[in-house]
Amino acid sequence: MNPSDYYRWKSDEIKEADIRLVASCMSEHIGQDNAVKLERLVARTGLGERQVRDILEVLVKDYKWPIGAHAGKAGRWIIETEEERWHVANELLSRENEIRMRRKAIEQAHIPARLELDNQVPQMGLFGG
Repeated sequence: MNPSDYYRWKSDEIKEADIRLVASCMSEHIGQDNAVKLERLVARTGLGERQVRDILEVLVKDYKWPIGAHAGKAGRWIIETEEERWHVANELLSRENEIRMRRKAIEQAHIPARLELDNQVPQMGLFGG
């Protein structure tokens, strides 16, 4: 059985019609070189962009489908090789680390109290304006 047939077979097991539809479409996009753009999935399924994104996330998280995406490559695809798997996984790790650093900066950022703001004297321009 080739990978497309395998994922088509797996999509047939999905009970929810909208998820099954997106899964069936994805079964034709095996490997990074066969990525499908989100706009194309939206057009093929007749679903909204946000709904397609959410369904792709459900396929990954709930159904354990190895759907890949990364910066520098438009579209989504079913991961075909270990190289693709680790490229996607490492990019996710990098994004996770960036988000963690941003969260830490937000947690440590100074937020002035109202009193502190009220006591500020406006800066005058160089020429008193």
